[in-house]
Amino acid sequence: MPKFFSKAWSKSDFDRIRELISMAAESGAAEVEIEADGVRVLVRQYVAPNVQEGASAPIPVTVRAGPSTTAVIKEKGADPAEVESSPSSENESANGTPVLAPTPGTFYAKPSPDSEPFVQVGDNVSKGQTVCIIEAMKLMNEVESEIAGTVTQILVGDGDPVEYDQPLLLIESP
Repeated sequence: MPKFFSKAWSKSDFDRIRELISMAAESGAAEVEIEADGVRVLVRQYVAPNVQEGASAPIPVTVRAGPSTTAVIKEKGADPAEVESSPSSENESANGTPVLAPTPGTFYAKPSPDSEPFVQVGDNVSKGQTVCIIEAMKLMNEVESEIAGTVTQILVGDGDPVEYDQPLLLIESP
């Protein structure tokens, strides 16, 4: 059995991978690969062909141990336990569950300047529905809702800069 599976992953392991994703996005590199202790981490970025018409897919992360084993890492905020454990979510939970920025960049509420916003306060959203876009290094990353519910508050203005894990909007579950 490869060394990769000999111990459980710690939070610091995931933090290192998230840091690698951020570094790759900020550098503009199309692909970054690191191998250490028999574990290979490969980060690839996909660029949307036309930024105005649509957004690119989120940056996928693949971790490989050996030639044939592959594991996909979920981004922070996808696990409801992580959201509930954050200190700021206690105050916000009365108004809904926060949708967090997956990467630093620029917040866009609309797919293009002359389009309608993805969502507005009072709109019902379904799980997996695109609620906004974060532009990072000319890459458009769609941000999807992790839950179904009603948008209760939009916390960021269109075109405003955002930081990693910054709450973007609140969604209240039915």
